[in-house]
Amino acid sequence: MSIAQFRRASACAVAAWLGAFAGAPALAADPHHQHHAPAPAAAGSPVGEAVQVRLNDTALTDQFGRAVRLKTDVMADRIVVVDFVYTHCTTICPVASALLQQTQEQLGDSIERDVRLVTVTVDPVRDTPARLKAYGARFGSGPGWVWLTGSKPQIDEVTQAFGAWTPNFENHPPVVLVGDPKHGKWVRFYGFPSPRQLAAAARELVAARAKTGVAG
Repeated sequence: MSIAQFRRASACAVAAWLGAFAGAPALAADPHHQHHAPAPAAAGSPVGEAVQVRLNDTALTDQFGRAVRLKTDVMADRIVVVDFVYTHCTTICPVASALLQQTQEQLGDSIERDVRLVTVTVDPVRDTPARLKAYGARFGSGPGWVWLTGSKPQIDEVTQAFGAWTPNFENHPPVVLVGDPKHGKWVRFYGFPSPRQLAAAARELVAARAKTGVAG
Protein backbone atom coordinates (compact mmCIF):
# COMPACT_ATOMS: atom_id res chain seq x y z
CA MET A 1 0.00 0.00 0.00
CA SER A 2 1.37 3.43 -0.92
CA ILE A 3 1.59 6.28 1.60
CA ALA A 4 -1.27 8.05 -0.15
CA GLN A 5 -3.44 4.92 0.01
CA PHE A 6 -2.57 4.42 3.69
CA ARG A 7 -3.61 7.98 4.50
CA ARG A 8 -6.90 7.59 2.62
CA ALA A 9 -7.64 4.32 4.39
CA SER A 10 -6.68 5.84 7.74
CA ALA A 11 -8.94 8.81 7.14
CA CYS A 12 -11.85 6.46 6.45
CA ALA A 13 -11.15 4.53 9.64
CA VAL A 14 -11.05 7.69 11.73
CA ALA A 15 -14.20 9.01 10.09
CA ALA A 16 -15.99 5.79 11.04
CA TRP A 17 -14.89 6.15 14.64
CA LEU A 18 -15.86 9.80 14.74
CA GLY A 19 -19.29 8.91 13.48
CA ALA A 20 -19.79 6.74 16.55
CA PHE A 21 -19.56 9.75 18.87
CA ALA A 22 -22.27 12.38 18.82
CA GLY A 23 -21.00 15.88 18.22
CA ALA A 24 -17.51 14.81 17.13
CA PRO A 25 -15.83 17.40 14.86
CA ALA A 26 -15.44 16.78 11.16
CA LEU A 27 -12.34 14.97 9.95
CA ALA A 28 -11.47 17.47 7.23
CA ALA A 29 -10.81 20.23 9.74
CA ASP A 30 -7.40 18.84 10.72
CA PRO A 31 -5.53 17.09 7.88
CA HIS A 32 -2.24 16.90 9.82
CA HIS A 33 -3.62 14.48 12.37
CA GLN A 34 -4.58 11.94 9.71
CA HIS A 35 -0.90 10.98 9.44
CA HIS A 36 -0.85 9.03 12.68
CA ALA A 37 -4.24 7.35 12.29
CA PRO A 38 -4.16 3.55 12.28
CA ALA A 39 -5.21 1.47 9.29
CA PRO A 40 -8.78 0.10 9.48
CA ALA A 41 -7.69 -3.39 10.49
CA ALA A 42 -5.93 -1.98 13.56
CA ALA A 43 -8.65 0.43 14.59
CA GLY A 44 -11.10 -2.02 16.12
CA SER A 45 -9.39 -3.96 18.91
CA PRO A 46 -5.63 -3.46 19.18
CA VAL A 47 -3.77 -5.90 21.39
CA GLY A 48 -1.96 -4.49 24.40
CA GLU A 49 1.73 -5.22 24.80
CA ALA A 50 3.66 -5.36 28.06
CA VAL A 51 6.26 -2.58 28.17
CA GLN A 52 8.72 -1.06 30.59
CA VAL A 53 8.13 2.56 31.57
CA ARG A 54 10.67 4.51 33.60
CA LEU A 55 9.09 7.64 35.01
CA ASN A 56 10.53 10.59 36.84
CA ASP A 57 8.46 12.49 39.38
CA THR A 58 8.11 15.31 36.84
CA ALA A 59 6.73 18.66 37.99
CA LEU A 60 3.58 19.47 35.98
CA THR A 61 0.38 21.53 36.23
CA ASP A 62 -3.12 20.09 36.34
CA GLN A 63 -6.33 21.47 34.83
CA PHE A 64 -7.01 23.52 37.96
CA GLY A 65 -3.66 25.29 37.76
CA ARG A 66 -2.20 23.34 40.66
CA ALA A 67 1.46 22.36 40.72
CA VAL A 68 1.65 18.57 40.88
CA ARG A 69 4.24 15.83 40.68
CA LEU A 70 3.54 13.05 38.19
CA LYS A 71 4.24 10.07 40.45
CA THR A 72 3.71 11.51 43.92
CA ASP A 73 0.53 13.54 43.35
CA VAL A 74 -1.09 12.42 40.09
CA MET A 75 -0.53 8.69 40.17
CA ALA A 76 -0.31 8.48 43.96
CA ASP A 77 0.07 4.68 43.97
CA ARG A 78 -3.12 4.16 41.97
CA ILE A 79 -3.56 2.17 38.79
CA VAL A 80 -3.54 4.65 35.89
CA VAL A 81 -4.87 4.87 32.35
CA VAL A 82 -2.79 7.40 30.41
CA ASP A 83 -3.38 9.00 27.01
CA PHE A 84 -2.10 11.98 25.03
CA VAL A 85 -4.03 14.70 23.19
CA TYR A 86 -3.96 18.32 22.17
CA THR A 87 -7.06 20.46 22.42
CA HIS A 88 -6.83 22.07 18.97
CA CYS A 89 -7.05 18.64 17.33
CA THR A 90 -10.36 17.88 15.67
CA THR A 91 -9.84 14.29 14.53
CA ILE A 92 -7.97 11.66 16.54
CA CYS A 93 -7.89 13.39 19.93
CA PRO A 94 -11.66 13.77 20.39
CA VAL A 95 -11.99 10.05 19.64
CA ALA A 96 -9.29 9.23 22.21
CA SER A 97 -10.98 11.44 24.80
CA ALA A 98 -14.37 9.88 24.09
CA LEU A 99 -12.83 6.46 24.65
CA LEU A 100 -11.53 7.55 28.05
CA GLN A 101 -14.92 9.06 28.85
CA GLN A 102 -16.49 5.66 28.23
CA THR A 103 -13.71 3.97 30.21
CA GLN A 104 -14.56 6.30 33.10
CA GLU A 105 -18.15 5.05 32.88
CA GLN A 106 -17.05 1.42 32.66
CA LEU A 107 -14.92 1.70 35.79
CA GLY A 108 -17.63 3.42 37.81
CA ASP A 109 -16.75 3.83 41.48
CA SER A 110 -13.28 2.39 40.93
CA ILE A 111 -12.31 5.77 39.50
CA GLU A 112 -10.34 7.79 42.04
CA ARG A 113 -10.57 5.02 44.65
CA ASP A 114 -8.40 2.55 42.72
CA VAL A 115 -7.83 4.03 39.26
CA ARG A 116 -7.02 7.42 37.81
CA LEU A 117 -7.35 8.55 34.23
CA VAL A 118 -4.49 10.79 33.14
CA THR A 119 -4.46 12.85 29.95
CA VAL A 120 -1.24 14.63 29.01
CA THR A 121 -1.21 17.39 26.41
CA VAL A 122 1.39 17.16 23.66
CA ASP A 123 0.93 20.88 22.92
CA PRO A 124 1.87 22.61 26.19
CA VAL A 125 2.49 25.95 24.48
CA ARG A 126 -1.22 26.40 23.72
CA ASP A 127 -2.84 24.01 26.18
CA THR A 128 -3.13 26.04 29.34
CA PRO A 129 -4.78 24.59 32.46
CA ALA A 130 -7.95 26.55 31.70
CA ARG A 131 -8.08 25.22 28.16
CA LEU A 132 -7.58 21.65 29.35
CA LYS A 133 -10.30 22.08 31.97
CA ALA A 134 -12.77 23.34 29.35
CA TYR A 135 -11.82 20.57 26.94
CA GLY A 136 -12.19 17.93 29.64
CA ALA A 137 -15.64 19.24 30.54
CA ARG A 138 -16.78 18.42 26.99
CA PHE A 139 -16.07 14.78 27.75
CA GLY A 140 -17.62 14.61 31.20
CA SER A 141 -14.30 14.62 33.02
CA GLY A 142 -15.00 13.90 36.67
CA PRO A 143 -12.99 13.38 39.86
CA GLY A 144 -10.20 10.97 39.15
CA TRP A 145 -9.50 12.22 35.62
CA VAL A 146 -6.44 14.46 35.66
CA TRP A 147 -5.39 16.67 32.73
CA LEU A 148 -1.74 17.73 32.64
CA THR A 149 0.32 20.42 31.02
CA GLY A 150 3.67 22.05 31.80
CA SER A 151 6.70 23.50 30.11
CA LYS A 152 7.79 21.91 26.85
CA PRO A 153 10.85 20.24 28.47
CA GLN A 154 8.60 18.79 31.17
CA ILE A 155 6.08 17.45 28.68
CA ASP A 156 8.87 16.10 26.46
CA GLU A 157 10.24 14.21 29.46
CA VAL A 158 6.86 12.60 30.11
CA THR A 159 6.04 11.73 26.49
CA GLN A 160 9.51 10.26 25.97
CA ALA A 161 9.10 8.08 29.05
CA PHE A 162 5.78 6.75 27.76
CA GLY A 163 6.97 6.28 24.16
CA ALA A 164 4.58 8.97 22.88
CA TRP A 165 7.08 11.66 21.82
CA THR A 166 7.44 12.84 18.23
CA PRO A 167 9.29 15.86 16.77
CA ASN A 168 5.97 17.26 15.51
CA PHE A 169 3.28 16.94 18.18
CA GLU A 170 0.57 16.90 15.49
CA ASN A 171 1.89 13.49 14.46
CA HIS A 172 1.99 11.98 17.93
CA PRO A 173 0.98 8.30 17.94
CA PRO A 174 -2.48 7.30 19.18
CA VAL A 175 -1.42 5.40 22.27
CA VAL A 176 -2.95 4.52 25.63
CA LEU A 177 -1.10 2.95 28.54
CA VAL A 178 -2.59 1.16 31.52
CA GLY A 179 -0.20 0.66 34.38
CA ASP A 180 0.68 0.03 37.98
CA PRO A 181 3.51 2.53 38.53
CA LYS A 182 4.31 1.15 41.99
CA HIS A 183 5.14 -2.29 40.63
CA GLY A 184 6.28 -1.32 37.16
CA LYS A 185 3.57 -3.22 35.28
CA TRP A 186 2.46 -1.49 32.09
CA VAL A 187 0.46 -2.40 29.01
CA ARG A 188 0.55 -0.18 25.92
CA PHE A 189 -2.21 -0.07 23.31
CA TYR A 190 -1.62 1.55 19.91
CA GLY A 191 -4.67 2.73 18.00
CA PHE A 192 -8.15 2.58 19.49
CA PRO A 193 -8.61 0.02 22.28
CA SER A 194 -12.21 -0.33 23.36
CA PRO A 195 -13.31 1.16 26.70
CA ARG A 196 -14.02 -2.41 27.80
CA GLN A 197 -10.42 -3.40 27.05
CA LEU A 198 -9.02 -0.46 29.00
CA ALA A 199 -11.33 -1.03 31.96
CA ALA A 200 -10.50 -4.75 31.98
CA ALA A 201 -6.76 -4.04 31.93
CA ALA A 202 -7.13 -1.61 34.84
CA ARG A 203 -9.28 -4.05 36.84
CA GLU A 204 -6.72 -6.80 36.26
CA LEU A 205 -4.02 -4.65 37.82
CA VAL A 206 -6.29 -3.68 40.73
CA ALA A 207 -7.03 -7.38 41.32
CA ALA A 208 -3.32 -8.25 41.19
CA ARG A 209 -2.66 -5.74 43.95
CA ALA A 210 -5.49 -7.11 46.04
CA LYS A 211 -4.21 -10.66 45.58
CA THR A 212 -0.80 -9.72 46.94
CA GLY A 213 -2.32 -7.71 49.77
CA VAL A 214 -1.04 -4.35 48.51
CA ALA A 215 -3.42 -1.44 49.00
CA GLY A 216 -3.99 0.98 46.08
